[in-house]
Amino acid sequence: GVSMKVVLVLALALMISCSAMDRELQSAISYGEIVELNQYSEDVDKQLMVRLFKSPLYQEGCFKETHGVCQYQYFLSVSTFDENPETNIYRISQIGEVVEIKWLVSEGVDTAVIELELEKYTKMALSNNPKLASERFLLKVTLTPGSIDQTLTTLSE
Repeated sequence: GVSMKVVLVLALALMISCSAMDRELQSAISYGEIVELNQYSEDVDKQLMVRLFKSPLYQEGCFKETHGVCQYQYFLSVSTFDENPETNIYRISQIGEVVEIKWLVSEGVDTAVIELELEKYTKMALSNNPKLASERFLLKVTLTPGSIDQTLTTLSE
């Protein structure tokens, strides 16, 4: 329900100080969507709780004669399932729109390996402005409670 989300947001707010990343993150928490990634790939044994925060980026010149979200900035929060969970938040290196999420099997303890497929621009932006070129990226993210490793591959059309 609502109360749990409020507690989560308050807990996150307490962790946040005031750098540029934190302002973006506050925007993601306040206005963005939160996706629980543990629901992806049911058959994988999950040792961490992972959430994806999505924050709209508004740029000029992407939409013609109208306004809309060109791209999103994403953040991943990762938490252990302990009584006193260790939680960290990381910024995803590639902006765009996540179109596919795959949770991969990982060998490590307290490790999550997630593949995010991103489109450089949102579907809305691409359909609104034919000058925008579609570009796909595959971002492989390896998360532990204390680290993130991101590998970006450009997918050919």
